[in-house]
Amino acid sequence: MDRSTLSENERRHGFVLRMTMLIVSLLGSAVPAIADVFTVREDDNNVVTIEARLAGEGQGSMALERRDGRIEIVPLGQVLKRQMSPGPEPLSTTEVLERLTERFGKDKFRGHADPTYAIGLVLSEPLPKQFDAKAAALLKKGAGFMKLVEKVFLEFVDDLKIDIVKPRYPLVLIIFETDDDFIRFTNEETGGRGLSAGNILGYYSGLTNHLVIRMSECHTFETPLHEAIHQQVYNRGVLQRLSPAPAWFNEGIATGFEGNGDRINAGPLKVNTRYSRAAMRARTVNWDEVVADDRAFRGDVLAGEAYAHAWSIHWFLATKYRKQYIEYLQLLSQKQTLQRDDRQTRTTDFERIFGKPVGKLQSEFPQALELAAKKQKVTLETPKPPGYLLTQANLAEVELTAGRVGNGAMQTEGRMRNISHLRPMSFHVTVETDSGTYAEWLLPNIAPLKQVPLPKQFADKRMQNAPGGPSQTFVVRVRAAVPDSDTAQQWQRGQLPVPVYRE
Repeated sequence: MDRSTLSENERRHGFVLRMTMLIVSLLGSAVPAIADVFTVREDDNNVVTIEARLAGEGQGSMALERRDGRIEIVPLGQVLKRQMSPGPEPLSTTEVLERLTERFGKDKFRGHADPTYAIGLVLSEPLPKQFDAKAAALLKKGAGFMKLVEKVFLEFVDDLKIDIVKPRYPLVLIIFETDDDFIRFTNEETGGRGLSAGNILGYYSGLTNHLVIRMSECHTFETPLHEAIHQQVYNRGVLQRLSPAPAWFNEGIATGFEGNGDRINAGPLKVNTRYSRAAMRARTVNWDEVVADDRAFRGDVLAGEAYAHAWSIHWFLATKYRKQYIEYLQLLSQKQTLQRDDRQTRTTDFERIFGKPVGKLQSEFPQALELAAKKQKVTLETPKPPGYLLTQANLAEVELTAGRVGNGAMQTEGRMRNISHLRPMSFHVTVETDSGTYAEWLLPNIAPLKQVPLPKQFADKRMQNAPGGPSQTFVVRVRAAVPDSDTAQQWQRGQLPVPVYRE
């Protein structure tokens, strides 16, 4: 009875930030990175001097790599002068955190630095002193997890004997305490391009070089794992940032790593039950389309099938065509920043190296998958019963069951856990049906990681713009606030928001 525009899996990943790929699609061939000083006329006609590395040049633009690792795209016509220079010294992790503190404010930012990683936490409200230790523990845990990702990634590339380099810039992870702040930040970063911010749980940006996630994703670490693999790929020279590496390869290698909490228990050569099942069910998108073009990854509707095919293609080629896979990866690693490949080039590159049409390789996949699943003793996931939903949103993990009773009304009950690692939170949980009715629970002060029941209720309240009629499906929505905030105080006075019906 669960309905949604995107599955939980599709919502988890930001497609190496869609904005990166949209910019790449507009630009062309590149040159090697060189350290320079550039005199640039900005959009407001101010003239500035920029110390940067030339990461790439093509189709009327330059990609300038700054001291903090971010890339600026500058039209050639605005570059007035270029002088050779020893090049900007990369910022340290401490300096990166100082800049982030200035951006978000001392009262709402906490940071942790080591020689490679800069981990930042953006708070929704100033944090009382008694919770500082919890914030520090979360940041330290985040740094430990990033080092674990690094370890398993290096083991994978070492097994394939792929040449890599050390990261030139600090690897940055920014964690947003609340979903609302994450969505606002994501909209600013992406300009609304690609998947809607509400459907992204985390992303790696090839422009800023930052990994950005919701704090609720630190509960399972599935999204941080996926996006951290992207960050490793682009900072260790496996692929070049803003290069035309196909999305199926980017997403395929990242979906290959599976985690269990803060542990990582599988790599890209293992069968992934979830993605393999989704790939076998896919009917709208096929391998030919995702090899030739990235468009399916950019939309809320087709992204699920595209991600499933990405895992499938990568797994199949890395296991069954290993020699050709390494040759293909070497080709991708040579593609430069701002280079552009059209559909024909992508398909030709692929089929030349693997020696078969894309569709022929897809036809070989089911049998190879079946044999590998038996060998690895992979058990298919047990389908969830009708009316059952387990979801995470806004620092809450909600498990619900729902069903219709004799009079046709929907009855629901379940449990909710505060998955914040920091502090107590207030929650307003609603179950919203396709007929425009809803049930709600107000949980004014739930301690960190505490689980509480959601007592049985009928979904009989009317949403705004409710169409009426019998209820067949439902979604769960969660609003969260710090207990002493204005929003939470309004809730406790009985001023609860009435959901608006969405088709």
